[in-house]
Amino acid sequence: MVSAMMLALLVFGTSLAQAGEGPLEQLPLETPDSVGDQLIYYYDARADFTTFLTLRNGSDSEITISLLFYGPTFSTPFSKAVTLAGGALTIVDVGSLRGAGLPAQPGVAIATPVNLAGQAIATGGTLTGNFTVANLLTGSAFGANAAARSAFDSQLNTLPRGTALGPETGVLETIRPRTALLAAYYDPNSLAPVSSSGNQLIFINFQDTYEPTYSAAIGSTTWNVRATRANGAGISDATFTANGVTVSDLASVAGPGVNGAAGSIFFLAESDTPGLNRLVYFAESLGTFGTGYLLPPVTIRVSDN
Repeated sequence: MVSAMMLALLVFGTSLAQAGEGPLEQLPLETPDSVGDQLIYYYDARADFTTFLTLRNGSDSEITISLLFYGPTFSTPFSKAVTLAGGALTIVDVGSLRGAGLPAQPGVAIATPVNLAGQAIATGGTLTGNFTVANLLTGSAFGANAAARSAFDSQLNTLPRGTALGPETGVLETIRPRTALLAAYYDPNSLAPVSSSGNQLIFINFQDTYEPTYSAAIGSTTWNVRATRANGAGISDATFTANGVTVSDLASVAGPGVNGAAGSIFFLAESDTPGLNRLVYFAESLGTFGTGYLLPPVTIRVSDN
């Protein structure tokens, strides 16, 4: 299995380099940073969930931040402006925004500093934050750092603070791991039922637009999926296509063979799209005990011996 994974990664890496457009595209982030010029959060605004986002301005001067809340299809976003003094922190109760027009659905929130004209700007990499999503049906919750990324020019130089982003000046890094690993999950039959979101695989795929102001558009990834039982026995190979924000579950993604025992899942992106950003989260609830996290990429080191 490891040899097959290595071969697939080598082939994939070659096609990625050929498809890239510029240094940033040839070197996308495999793992997002924890501090940067933009933050990306998962949220769930459905009635059975509560989500809190935190956002901190690590600079010593005031900034205005555009928070765009996109649903599964990345149609017209719900927007909220936040002004933060230097060093200040704010907490956003996502559920409370339903009364102001936020649809009751899962999605992705993107926090971008802007100038007076509403253009995305560089901050010198000073934003940080996190999110917490509570499942009221199971009484459990999970959270993670906001996925951060920074802006660079075409020579991979960081942009001066206040520089408006765009094709001519500089753009944000893309977050695009080639692989993702769910190292361990409990037997789905022992978890809360899927109808109560007892286990979730959450896929986020989008592309960036900078003109006239920053926005995001729906993206897509087809994953090759290999599931393995805890004893090392293979379960199945499958493919799963995720568009925009897709909230699914273990059996729907990897097949019903995952039921009945603990196991793990390896994901390999089938193809690549320049400008695409993607993240994969996992969450599970065993009674009121819950866990969830951003799936890390697989790093395979080939020995010289």
